[in-house]
Amino acid sequence: MKNITSSKPLNGVKVIELSNMITCSLAAMTMASQGAEVIKVEPPIIGDKMRPLGTQKNGVSGFFHNCNRGKRSLAIDLKSEAGVEALKKLASKSDVLMHNYRPNVMDKLGLGSEVLRKINPKLIYIAVSGFGTKGPMANLPAFDHVIQGFAGFTDLQSSDENSFDFIKTFICDKVTAYTVCQAATAALLARTNTNEGQHIDISMLHACLSFMWPDGMMHRTLKDEDRIDMSPGSEYFQTINYTDGGVALAALTDEHYEVVLPMLGYPELVGKSIFSSIPSRMTNMKEVLKTYANPRKDIGVDKALEILTAADIPCSLCIKRDEIETVEQIKAIGALETYVTNAMGKLTVTTPPILFEGKSTSHAEPSPLLGEHSSDILKEIGWNDSKITKLIDSGDILITSI
Repeated sequence: MKNITSSKPLNGVKVIELSNMITCSLAAMTMASQGAEVIKVEPPIIGDKMRPLGTQKNGVSGFFHNCNRGKRSLAIDLKSEAGVEALKKLASKSDVLMHNYRPNVMDKLGLGSEVLRKINPKLIYIAVSGFGTKGPMANLPAFDHVIQGFAGFTDLQSSDENSFDFIKTFICDKVTAYTVCQAATAALLARTNTNEGQHIDISMLHACLSFMWPDGMMHRTLKDEDRIDMSPGSEYFQTINYTDGGVALAALTDEHYEVVLPMLGYPELVGKSIFSSIPSRMTNMKEVLKTYANPRKDIGVDKALEILTAADIPCSLCIKRDEIETVEQIKAIGALETYVTNAMGKLTVTTPPILFEGKSTSHAEPSPLLGEHSSDILKEIGWNDSKITKLIDSGDILITSI
């Protein structure tokens, strides 16, 4: 058992994760980085579908590793009698169980919330779904890009009236994951007062609508007819593309535009009605964006950053992903760490972004092979070698090592 320190506030918390893809996997890994002990329960043949996706070594992808560091893997068939028995025993001694199966799947397995929370009233049971537990779409499958479309993300990304574009990262999965993590820790805090766990439902759709709403749906927030329609603030922040790279900037004030417009080669637009105030610029955003998209001067990124920084305008270089590891500021905050594991060799990943007591922490842990810890975990719940061997022979569990 690790020492309890302020940098690992979830030390001693035990989490069971049953997850395919990102939502619960990333949530549980975040809790692991904060000290929780996480057992990942996977099907014994293919395991989590993330395992082979993308750049990989020894059958484990960087994609899987980035969502599953620091966990132990139990590969067991939950449709078997042994699988049900094992999960019930694990749940009896755990604090949190999270899964992203479709509604009613766990109930059909005999592992629903009511069953497990009767065994362990202190258990926090989190069920993650795509579209929720009610309504005509409740039982439909959902992946990130499906929710991006249904929650309005693809509309927000598009610049044309009748076209839609994806955000090129699994944003809905990750937003849901952080929602799950926050809900779990809130429920753990509530339990300190009630001494009881609870059932929590979280849908990707609801989590992502909540994420979208502050800016992406602000034009649908005010309902009275006398409202003044403006573009969302997110459109106010733009990039300037030069032949040697790009600059990201957030010019907000009138004084900022007295610097930006001449820099772009449009000095005659300073003080013009369209650019004279924040409301005017936001109501004429298409015209404003034309100046960013078509700079008359190609002064290059270094000169642009010099001008913008001197005027205290928020700005930065647009960094290519392949260059992130070389950036001095990223090194300065200790955002990345490199280490070696037996299965995957040398790896570079992010460190935990939360600095408890202002101190950086490491999460330089391996991700588990499928079933790597099956034997140890089953012995911890009281099963002997003979029983485990029979289950291996029957295919109900898998044990892998390297």
